[in-house]
Amino acid sequence: MSSSERGLGVLILVPGELGEKLSGPEIRAVRLGQALAARHRVTLLAPGGGRDEYEGLPVAPLSRRRLLAEARRSDVVLASTVPPFLLAAKRALGVRCVSDQYDPVEIELGTLASGADRARATARAARRLQLRGSDLVLCGGERQRALLAAEAAEVAPASPPEIRIVPFGIDAPPPPGDLHPLRSRFSAIGPEDKVVLWWGSLWRWLDAETAIRAVASLAPERPDIKLVFTAGRVPNDAAARHSALAEARALAADLGALDRSVFFLDEWVPFARRAEYLRDADLGLTLHRDAEEASLAARARYMDYLWAGLPCVLGRGDETAARFEQAGFATLVEPGSPRAAAAAILAALAADTLRDAAASGRRLADELRWDHVAAPVLEALDEWEAGAPKRASPRHLRGTTAYYARRAADRLLPSG
Repeated sequence: MSSSERGLGVLILVPGELGEKLSGPEIRAVRLGQALAARHRVTLLAPGGGRDEYEGLPVAPLSRRRLLAEARRSDVVLASTVPPFLLAAKRALGVRCVSDQYDPVEIELGTLASGADRARATARAARRLQLRGSDLVLCGGERQRALLAAEAAEVAPASPPEIRIVPFGIDAPPPPGDLHPLRSRFSAIGPEDKVVLWWGSLWRWLDAETAIRAVASLAPERPDIKLVFTAGRVPNDAAARHSALAEARALAADLGALDRSVFFLDEWVPFARRAEYLRDADLGLTLHRDAEEASLAARARYMDYLWAGLPCVLGRGDETAARFEQAGFATLVEPGSPRAAAAAILAALAADTLRDAAASGRRLADELRWDHVAAPVLEALDEWEAGAPKRASPRHLRGTTAYYARRAADRLLPSG
């Protein structure tokens, strides 16, 4: 790196395409990149093509050849899963590797009815490789850090990576607006109705069934309460098998609630318009199943509720939900109880409760802006820029993985 260049060169691998439809991992990659760009030179590497810039950050198309070429010009590579061939070649490339393990993929995959064992084994092997070969590992909370630290001590006892907590953050407050896309989309939702918004996809580890049964049970006495799922087609086709949308829609129909008190938005909400939809609701709602996944979750949708100042009812069990409850922004319910969920929705929709929760949310939001939560990564980069020694080469990458990783690097990297 030339002494005239500002900061370190940071290459961030975005797991999905950068279009108008983004899911949590893509949002996190971009927002971390923007926060790091305050002091360092950040480039995004993303699947697809057709753009050279995204929200102020330079973008290059993701391919193995391009990744190796860009990594050679960079000081740091950050990815949710750093490719094994890059971990094996990092000393030759002169880069440090940062693995962002905030999303507990292995545990989420355990909720699938078929192929779960093989999928979990693959995800677990990938995570263990990240722990063996990365210089820094990011996670979403204390529970995740404890789990990763225990596993790192097992797979890399001589040189475990440093693990730092980086929660999912939120943007600056959205600009004011007066659009009502939900009420405009569904004629059965009146201007005075109370809209309960299930924000984000219907994954199998979540509990749409309890939410639907709760709102359907309220309909005879409170026909003004409407539940809307923003459950359009997911932007990542590979995630389609995780969706429980069809089952949720069928249940709503069986209960006679479909298009009466329970509604499904068929299209995915564009990222740039998400504030319009969140503002058109009175209450957010996300429930989860009583499963291992819940205790380790770091749900991006929670942060959108907070960003838009939308008080919420959440399932009890994860660290973020507990923090929201402690701050007075969320009401928590035990998993699997439609009666408890219905009672919580009624209580949360009371005017004074909504007002107080919104005020609490504004205070909490300031603590979770992206520039604040990204501080542990910035601190690590500053330490590396100041000359902190690099972690030893990943000696644990050996055998078949190391052979093919180094062979790919030798073939694709230019000489010199």
